[in-house]
Amino acid sequence: MRTNLPFSIFAGIAFSISALCLTACEGTTTDNCDKTYKPKYKLADCQKKVGNFKKGKTTHYVHSEGFEFDLKVVKDTTTIEHWQDFCVIAEEEDREVLLTSDYPIMSVYVSFLGGTEKDSTGVTLGHSKPMTISYDGTSYAVELDSTGSPMEAGIKDDIVLLDTITFNGVTYDSVFKIMDYSHFDALNYQDESFAKGELAHLYFSKTKGILRLETNEGKSFTIKEGGDNE
Repeated sequence: MRTNLPFSIFAGIAFSISALCLTACEGTTTDNCDKTYKPKYKLADCQKKVGNFKKGKTTHYVHSEGFEFDLKVVKDTTTIEHWQDFCVIAEEEDREVLLTSDYPIMSVYVSFLGGTEKDSTGVTLGHSKPMTISYDGTSYAVELDSTGSPMEAGIKDDIVLLDTITFNGVTYDSVFKIMDYSHFDALNYQDESFAKGELAHLYFSKTKGILRLETNEGKSFTIKEGGDNE
């Protein structure tokens, strides 16, 4: 299955945010609806298991500026959000993961938004398994398949599957190279960014998680197994 991923992710996030805002506003009743939908957006199993983002898990990295550090999962919480928009009264299950380092102080955020199977009337409203990873103004948004692998998208080189890649002496299989979504404009990639080589990528393994993260400022950090701080 192929999806226009950045657009679908942006639309989903924007919809969730706008819906939450509308909850507090007047005029968002369902009195005039022929049918009121009450979907329950739940996290999929792959969103709960992908990336080895378990609380207390520590991974060692080396920064492009030469220093080494550990990122530790210090937060892994699941919350239920309620929102209302037009003829929809929804319940959404979300997951937020926070990875931090002691020194230098760094934080990486990982979020998962619940998709839906069926609403209270038995109507299927859609399936969505998004994951967003953000650090220092650079973000990566992907849609996961049922196995926890990022789904392919329809825009040039936004997600590329690498059979193998080696980082710091360790070879990893089935790695996804994911372009940050600041380089997308609706359904189109920004040609100037490609021409100038101004691209940041996330190298991601569904079992190991973040292998390498590049920022829009040209910096990066890369996994280093067996590091001094592990």
